[in-house]
Amino acid sequence: MKQGHPLNSGNNSITMDSFRGGLFARAIAALTLFFFTFVFYANPAAAAVANEINKDDQREAALEAAIETTPEKKLSNRLAKLRDKIVLELPQAIEQRDADKNWFQSAFASVFGDGPITSEELAELQTLSNSIDTAYQEAITEFETEATQFEQEAAAAGNALSDDVKKLIKERHAQALDHIKTRYTQTKEQLTALVSAQSASAQEQALEQLNETLEQEQFKPTHTPATPDDLPWGAPDEEVREPVDNPQDLQATLGLNPYAKYAQLAQAGDTDPGVIAQAMANAANAELQAALNESIEVQLTPEIKALAAQLHNNSIDIYTWVHNNIRFIPSYGSIQGAQHTLETKQGNAIDTASLLIALLRAANIPARYAYGTVEIPAEKVMNWVGDAKTPEAAQAILGMGGVPTIGRVEGGKIATFKLEHVWVEAYVDYFPSRGMKELAGDSWIPMDASFKQYDFTDGMNLKDQVPFDAEALANTIQTKSIVNEQEGWVQNVPQADIEAQLTQFQNQLKTYIENQNPDSTVGEVLGLQEIKILPPRPLAAGLPYNRIITSQTFNEVPNNLRHKFKYTLATENMGYADSPFITIEEPTAKLAGKSIALSFKPATKADEDIIASRLPAPEANGSIDPAKLPKTLPGYLINLTAEFTINGETIKAGAAGKMGGELYEEMGLWSPKEGWETSVNHPAAGSYRAIGLDLQGASPEQAARLKQQLEATKAKLESNSEVQLATLTKHNLVGDLLYGTVFNYFALNDLQDQIAAQSSAIINYRLPSYGTFSTNLETQYWFGLPRNVTFGGLSMDIDHMKQQRNSKTNNKDETIAFSQSIASRMSAMEHLVPEQMFSTETDKAQGISAVKALAIASQQGQKIWTINQSNLDLALSRINLGADAENDIRNAVNAGKIATAHEARINFIGWVGEGYILLDQNTGAGAYMISGGGNGAAFAVGTVLGASLSYVVLGGPGAKVIATNVLPFILAFAIPFMIVLLSMTEYLTNDNNEVDRVLGCFLLGLLSGVTLGGAVAGGTGNRLADLVVAALGLALGAHPYIPTYSECGVSPW
Repeated sequence: MKQGHPLNSGNNSITMDSFRGGLFARAIAALTLFFFTFVFYANPAAAAVANEINKDDQREAALEAAIETTPEKKLSNRLAKLRDKIVLELPQAIEQRDADKNWFQSAFASVFGDGPITSEELAELQTLSNSIDTAYQEAITEFETEATQFEQEAAAAGNALSDDVKKLIKERHAQALDHIKTRYTQTKEQLTALVSAQSASAQEQALEQLNETLEQEQFKPTHTPATPDDLPWGAPDEEVREPVDNPQDLQATLGLNPYAKYAQLAQAGDTDPGVIAQAMANAANAELQAALNESIEVQLTPEIKALAAQLHNNSIDIYTWVHNNIRFIPSYGSIQGAQHTLETKQGNAIDTASLLIALLRAANIPARYAYGTVEIPAEKVMNWVGDAKTPEAAQAILGMGGVPTIGRVEGGKIATFKLEHVWVEAYVDYFPSRGMKELAGDSWIPMDASFKQYDFTDGMNLKDQVPFDAEALANTIQTKSIVNEQEGWVQNVPQADIEAQLTQFQNQLKTYIENQNPDSTVGEVLGLQEIKILPPRPLAAGLPYNRIITSQTFNEVPNNLRHKFKYTLATENMGYADSPFITIEEPTAKLAGKSIALSFKPATKADEDIIASRLPAPEANGSIDPAKLPKTLPGYLINLTAEFTINGETIKAGAAGKMGGELYEEMGLWSPKEGWETSVNHPAAGSYRAIGLDLQGASPEQAARLKQQLEATKAKLESNSEVQLATLTKHNLVGDLLYGTVFNYFALNDLQDQIAAQSSAIINYRLPSYGTFSTNLETQYWFGLPRNVTFGGLSMDIDHMKQQRNSKTNNKDETIAFSQSIASRMSAMEHLVPEQMFSTETDKAQGISAVKALAIASQQGQKIWTINQSNLDLALSRINLGADAENDIRNAVNAGKIATAHEARINFIGWVGEGYILLDQNTGAGAYMISGGGNGAAFAVGTVLGASLSYVVLGGPGAKVIATNVLPFILAFAIPFMIVLLSMTEYLTNDNNEVDRVLGCFLLGLLSGVTLGGAVAGGTGNRLADLVVAALGLALGAHPYIPTYSECGVSPW
């Protein structure tokens, strides 16, 4: 292998042209990516991480030993290697060899019968065959006696089984044993035929038969492949349809029947004027009543009613309050509804209208939506969407949000925008009071609480006042890193030196802020965006802009404008879904602020008894020692039922098959702009999956509710009251903790994104996103059968993370750089947030994410590759990450993307796998992957806690006893973190300046992008320096610091 060389710090002849598009740029990009990840834990915690990495392990041998810790794992792993070899690796190798043959070699092979498999490959298959034989004999011997052993162990623990359950266990065991022996015999015979084939034709036939057999088998969890043409983290394009310009197209867009309002009149007939007059009066009354009703978006909650009363149930006071307190988000469609808009203090035009309508209806004032195309001056739109500096930047933001928009050009530049918009009409006493008095209504009067202007004030100019010494960092990287320009990899990044320079810079920044004003608020440091206050005044009959076409009114949001979430779950066959047994589709406004989950329970009393029989005998005081819980269950013996719940209420349920068996899960979001965007996963039956929706930002009220729920659960667990314990469900015991973690993930990222965007001159808004945080079951599959299910740790998978973002000056390079910086941080937060939630004073929890895996690999001395089409073949020949990851890399690069990967799998506290990044350099979109195809992180919580959580979520006897021994200790540390989150989310809903918090609560989050955001794209004129500055900017942008409650100036108790 060609060795790299240290960069020469004295090489001043390097020019921009010599780097443009070259492999050196890729190598620096690889370096960049690593040292983003380094920042996350090359700090006082670095030593703890390093101690857990055995640098002396011989990579593959040590990794295999770490995987094959039991006979059943050994057999699963070796059969999985055989399947990968036959189904994935050999066909690719044969195809490549055929493509590389010249005409003479092809002719020679056709005449002399050259076999498709080389002698080296046959020798490897023979060795693998022998190792499988050894593993099978050991594993099957143990398996044959399992039914009897199971019964004996249950009796020894005092868990006597009924005769019917014993019989059921024996039947299921016999079926499983027959299945395994039959499939193994077939596979072994076909493998023997392949390695002993005497002719090319016989070899081809044997390979085809074995391929067909193994393609239908499962020996490991299904890998979810990356989708390079639809990367899960990023921003939509800015393309959007033009706004409609006539009533007919408007009604068609909304999906409304233009004749519906005349139906009642038509039924009345047209002969009797009195009847017609009465019908018209009835229709008018019905219209007013409909304008007072609740809907999905308009729920008259206690909070809505209380606020309306506080505002004197007066239309003017209500309108001005909504205008002056709700920040505008330039997105399109009904997303979160009135209550969640109130909680987050932000929303788009429809959501803001929903809140205004809800408050008016709560005050008994009829109100309805109005929709039409309007024309607004460009400078007002630029201010409205977030202080865009050019009309093109504003138009791009509106397009990403899905708002149908077109600019009208005058004198060579955009002067006005035509766009589709939503406002409110209220039926008020207009003559003569113009709404000053709430008497009998007489007119429908327009109100637009979403259109507003802001005052923007600058913060401290930290980028210029505290410049970072990028040249010193460049010298450090040049002299101490090994960068192979030709091949495209980097090695031996000087982590300690970089960390020292970053720490010094952080101290300089902190000192500067404290010297300027030690009591600075975050808003004073970053700058402020304040709504221009509209004073209460009599209502006007018009709108503050030109209306292009007559509006369409409606009392309830049309379905065409509603964002939706769907979820389907099915058993699977060969990786494909059978008919779904759970199907959910709901408007996101109906789900806003609610906890969603998939969980499982024993299918029958017999299945519950089988699980309960594995529990250890109670201690003298009646408790169950969690340390004595078995760490595995024989999945093939247990059938489960799946339950889909919303706020703990079961909405759908269905038979899920055997415990540990894979299911086919599809979930996704629908928007008027993009249609359905879905993701597929393969959860194991028996896990608990908390599904988090982040629609348009986190709600402090929701954070407060979660904190209260966790506190209530902790109090009940510590009460030792049977009455109190009886009220707890698996959703209280485990679901709230898991949901709180994924909620924290989204909330903290929303906060960090906003801080980074403000400091980088970027306009950035959350678009509807989702992800899961789950208990993790590790299944050993024997020919598709879930042999044993091990209670693993936890896992986070953020499948859909979308934002609308653009540089204020419409600089695409700045936007792409910002996108890459926050994505690296979001990847790191996937392991950092659970670590914070589940760590205690004495036991530091550890997670793994894509960026952390890359950093650990680099600490081990592995090369970090940046792969594009020019070095794809070389890189794939040098790395060893397994067929699934390498196929993802190959497919992404062939689709024009860039991949970053390390050389070989790592073993981090028992987790064996890899992390890699797939990036679209044209947009900044990416996929941050770990083993199994998840866009997320794996998380180790220890076998005791893992087993405890799994037994609790499965329910049955002993579940609550286990919970009382384990969960209070975890909750004692999770609750203070929720307090920190509550304190930080208040920042998001108070115009950035009204949060009276210690700046330390935000300081290191501030460092995420405050200083070098502009330098990322601006550069210094020298290509190498530009790359180094960009690297540092992204490193800081990806520095996800999570403060303690003391740093936020709040108390956890």
